[in-house]
Amino acid sequence: MITLRADAISLLLATCSIAQDQLPEGPGQKIVAAVCGACHDLDTALGMRHDKPGWTAVVDVMAKRGAQATDEQFAAIVEYLAKYFGVVNVNTAAGKELEEVLEISSSESAAIVRYRADHGDFQDLENLKKVPGANAKLLEERKDRIVFK
Repeated sequence: MITLRADAISLLLATCSIAQDQLPEGPGQKIVAAVCGACHDLDTALGMRHDKPGWTAVVDVMAKRGAQATDEQFAAIVEYLAKYFGVVNVNTAAGKELEEVLEISSSESAAIVRYRADHGDFQDLENLKKVPGANAKLLEERKDRIVFK
């Protein structure tokens, strides 16, 4: 019986280690690996991107289905997922949200917000990359984090 428990604990720790290796380093990484990886494959869990309210809704559903974590841990999971697996609507987001999700400078986010106010909504990535003061190459690299709703 003790050997079986030790084997189960070793398997769980190995699974968490593998799951953690799939995730970008950052605050909350270990919690996401332990809590989310305990129930399912992280590739499945992270296959879709959401904005912060979307990740909050996903985490709430998982908690109702039995995911085990404290309120503080669930909050850390949402923050982590929103930062590393989030999307931002460049037509409605405030500068701070653009900075956090796209990992751009405050001057770049201000340029995007200013351009949007002066010229209207962005239609696509090519339109966004034309913003003076924005790093077009960086926006291209992070295009999977951008939506134009």
